Amino acid sequence: MDTRLMLTGVRRIHGRAVLTLSTGETLSMPRAMLKERPYRGGTPFDRDSFDAFLRERAYPFAMEKAVALLASRARTEKEIADALRQNAYPEQTVARVMARLHEAGYLDDEDFAGHWAASRASKGMGARRIRMELRQKGVDPDTIESAISSVDEEYRMDGALKAGQRAARGRDLTQSAERQKVIAALARRGYDYAIARAVLEQLMEDI
Repeated sequence: MDTRLMLTGVRRIHGRAVLTLSTGETLSMPRAMLKERPYRGGTPFDRDSFDAFLRERAYPFAMEKAVALLASRARTEKEIADALRQNAYPEQTVARVMARLHEAGYLDDEDFAGHWAASRASKGMGARRIRMELRQKGVDPDTIESAISSVDEEYRMDGALKAGQRAARGRDLTQSAERQKVIAALARRGYDYAIARAVLEQLMEDI
């Protein structure tokens, strides 16, 4: 009876490849690494060789992936680490890549948060919305608050006014229900009530 371990199938799911073995076990590996070792179903499988391949060769592929992500746009530490994990890179490899990116000065959550807050404020997003977005990107609370407070108040209000103007377009602001809709629209963008009221008052003055 042949008891050799066999690879029965390979599925490509986004950035990872899922290998199914004759035992029913599944293993994940970065899809990009199939270029170097193109595993195929119906072939013998050596688990020790597979583990050694990931351990020894994952780093350059992971670094290439991280650099490509940073080249497309600035990202936080969490975004890079999460992307590598989602592509099935081993935890040791992720840690090594993150350490190298830090050493090279490619990761700076404080700088990222400052630029993000300023950019989103200029596009009519309020502090609450910006705070939520940065939290989702893994930026720590102190850095978030520092980034938000660094946005000039006049700059922030200018963004709020533009958002208010868009929300008020085509509305009769002499009607209470229409004014409330503008307030609600600003609240959805993360502005607190005081700023929303100030914007509405400015819009009423402009009528």
